[in-house]
Amino acid sequence: MAEDVFADFRADEAPKEAAFKRLDELVKLLTKAEADVVAAQAVLKQAQERVRQLDEFDIPEHMDSLGLTEFTNRAGIKIEAQSTIRASIGDRKAQAFAWLMKNGHGGIIKRNVTVAFNTTQAEDAKALLKELEGRTNLNAAGIKGEMKVEAASLTAFVRKQLKAGKQIPHDIFGIFDQRSTKITLPSE
Repeated sequence: MAEDVFADFRADEAPKEAAFKRLDELVKLLTKAEADVVAAQAVLKQAQERVRQLDEFDIPEHMDSLGLTEFTNRAGIKIEAQSTIRASIGDRKAQAFAWLMKNGHGGIIKRNVTVAFNTTQAEDAKALLKELEGRTNLNAAGIKGEMKVEAASLTAFVRKQLKAGKQIPHDIFGIFDQRSTKITLPSE
């Protein structure tokens, strides 16, 4: 027969002291577990920062000082210092969009239009979609428009332009050379 888990809490009886003691123990266990999570997250964050420092700065800079981009050590471990151009517009949208349009690259700017409907407005949503199929100039309430350049598109554009020797304002596009380390263990 199954154990009666509610035996300590009968409607006609006051909870026993043992039941309250067990509740206190459970609360203490939960509080301790939550503190353990916070401590583990702090340790994880520190470990991630050490990995980033070694991966993006210490090893690539040391390899630069040795004049190396790759090296295989005696144990057969291949170490490569890699370089990747990254870009980010951040809070410089107006400047970046103006530069892109002025220089004939406005095509990478995308405009997303979003309309929010609740579940009772399904027919309204269908009607609007049908109406939008044939319209290009729409000004309706509740429609939100956003212009943006996808991060991957921006980075690809910047890389292509730099490779072609074109001048791009580094400050507007937040262009930076992200260094990283690739370690390849020997195959057995």
